[in-house]
Amino acid sequence: MTDAHVELLEAGCPGLLEGLYLHGSLGFGGEFHGGSDIDFVALTAHRATGDEVEALRSLHAQIDRRWPEPAYDGFYLVAQDLAGSPELVPDVPGTLHQWFDVGTHADVTHITWRELRDHGITVRGTPLGDLDVWSDDAALREATRRNLETYWRSQLAAMEHHPREASLPQAAEWGALGAARLVHLLRTGRPTSKSGAGRWALGDYPTHREIVEEALRVRERPDAPTAYAADPGRRRRDLLAFMAEIIADGLAVAEPLPAEEREAAR
Repeated sequence: MTDAHVELLEAGCPGLLEGLYLHGSLGFGGEFHGGSDIDFVALTAHRATGDEVEALRSLHAQIDRRWPEPAYDGFYLVAQDLAGSPELVPDVPGTLHQWFDVGTHADVTHITWRELRDHGITVRGTPLGDLDVWSDDAALREATRRNLETYWRSQLAAMEHHPREASLPQAAEWGALGAARLVHLLRTGRPTSKSGAGRWALGDYPTHREIVEEALRVRERPDAPTAYAADPGRRRRDLLAFMAEIIADGLAVAEPLPAEEREAAR
């Protein structure tokens, strides 16, 4: 997939690509699974022109037709963007779940910058270790806390109001491992994969072991038997209980920064 991406870029936008990098699960050795997305960041020689944006739109449509799964998600930056805070990045071209657009990409975040710096994979161009990749511990912590307090709290509330969807196996993987991943970072200061977060939660949240094991099963061994086969409603109840506890714990660990520190982190 990445080879095709590079070939299509060189054919449709010659001279535009300077580097192609992967982040996310692939960067945590041995943690990539068939259902995982493939997340990329492409560095370009200049901001894409209108014609180049349309060429990018066309090439991603070709990639999506050829590989409908897994999702190939990412965006296009110039090197100076990566050298500064993601909060300063302007609207850029990118694709997410087969939707190409120019705007604020969902993965233009502090955690993406940290994953690139510490766990990224160089596909093409200057090795990541030789690039200036900005990262700030206080800003990452504040952004992670804000994500828990806004997005994840609202998702927990939505799941409480949609019992059928919250009872699905995929909800267990998404909710249990996604929330645990953020709290792991707040507790340890280190990013990890969803599987890594699940294994950490098995040790730190033993009373929720069954739902965490279910989340790992869905991610890593989807065809294996499930302990929740006879009662999907219990899967939902266990998931909501675990998410409520771990989100509350994460927010307690990550007290808001003082105003002057929040401003300095931006």
